[in-house]
Amino acid sequence: MKNSSVTYLLLTCAAALLFALTSLTSCGERGADDLGDVLVVKSVLPAKVMQGQEVTITGTGLDKATAVVFPGGVTVTDITKVGNGYISVITPGGISAGGGTLTVQAGSESAESVTSLTVGSPEPLRVGPLDKEIMINECVEVYGSDLEFITKAYFPGEDGVDKVVSASDFRRKATGTLLIYSPMGIQAGPAQVVLEDCSGKKYTLPEVTLSDDVFGGGSDEGYERFVPIWEGDTYIYDWANWQYIGTSQLSLDGLQLHVGQLMRLVIENPDGASVCVCDGWWGTPDLDGQGNNTVWYEAGVTEVIFPISEGLLTTINSGDGIIIGGGNYTLKSIEVFREYPTLWSGEYTTGWWWYLPASELDLSAITPEAGQIIKFTFLHHDAPQQFCLCDGWWGAPYIRDGGESLNNITLAAGEDFLEFEISDGMAQTMNGGDTALIIGGDITVTKIQIKLEE
Repeated sequence: MKNSSVTYLLLTCAAALLFALTSLTSCGERGADDLGDVLVVKSVLPAKVMQGQEVTITGTGLDKATAVVFPGGVTVTDITKVGNGYISVITPGGISAGGGTLTVQAGSESAESVTSLTVGSPEPLRVGPLDKEIMINECVEVYGSDLEFITKAYFPGEDGVDKVVSASDFRRKATGTLLIYSPMGIQAGPAQVVLEDCSGKKYTLPEVTLSDDVFGGGSDEGYERFVPIWEGDTYIYDWANWQYIGTSQLSLDGLQLHVGQLMRLVIENPDGASVCVCDGWWGTPDLDGQGNNTVWYEAGVTEVIFPISEGLLTTINSGDGIIIGGGNYTLKSIEVFREYPTLWSGEYTTGWWWYLPASELDLSAITPEAGQIIKFTFLHHDAPQQFCLCDGWWGAPYIRDGGESLNNITLAAGEDFLEFEISDGMAQTMNGGDTALIIGGDITVTKIQIKLEE
């Protein structure tokens, strides 16, 4: 009888324990589901904002958000709902200059950001170079603070219409530095470039001297930046004299063409000429920056430079080439602007660590050597991100001062390019071995190139 009682007691306790565990599991599962509905702000990016900038908010319960309140009590109700975990809004005007936290409202609920926002205020302080003319395809250099909010640059045009360069076409865009390519069609001479930020405010820079000569047009150190892909002596006398130049007639060995790459026609033009360019399917590349594929050039103009359009790239790659027409000029050559050799391209988020195999580097156009300038291009980022680089043997090349170490740095918001010298160790591991480079951080690499001497 005693044994039966003990057995009954043990079975009862076990059942109770099993019930308790089952209850806890069920409650835990219900709690996890309920937590997804709780309004919580986990992050706000970027952490530095200004009027007109898109802000992304992550958290939970955001699908029911009805308003976002910025520092200073400025409320925004125009919310883009990406999903339950993401929403985005455009930063309004009038927010507190001192910054502060951001609040998301959903009916009677509200959730405050954990971190505070700071407010950007672009201030260009210095421009250069001032000691020489800046040629087309060379960079106007701007230094200052909060420059990541600049969205456009306006150059005076030779036709009286400003030439606009969007931030996506800047060579570099960082909080302290802008490098802006001087575009085609500028007015040569003393000029003041104007910047515009995401709120529409404009900033007139100190005077620089612009040149309408094209950088890279000649040979320097044995390296000619424009390279011919077709050469001849074809007189185009009128509009009935279209020239169909198929891809088989082009010399494209070693060239990687892409949309936006510059193409140049070299012409003899003693009396004035009308030049027209079409892709192989009669599509219309933009010859003048205004969407026109036919342009009249005064006597003496010998270069026609324009970006490769998507249609032109497609017809060249498909074998249909390019169509050139107009009248009253002689076509001497078709050339493309040769860019720095690309060793690797793609989209790879580094993490800790990315062991980039030497077998994935394209060394057909160049052999990496110590002292050459290597250029990393990153996916655009609106918040600071870390970048660390080692050679394939864990050697630490010098990138720049000011990081956790000389090879482990923080890229500022919008700092999408990085250039520095190849070390001895990098040259050796990139040219052989299993691992060329070891890359770490929280950045996404899109291209690795070597800069050739100008």
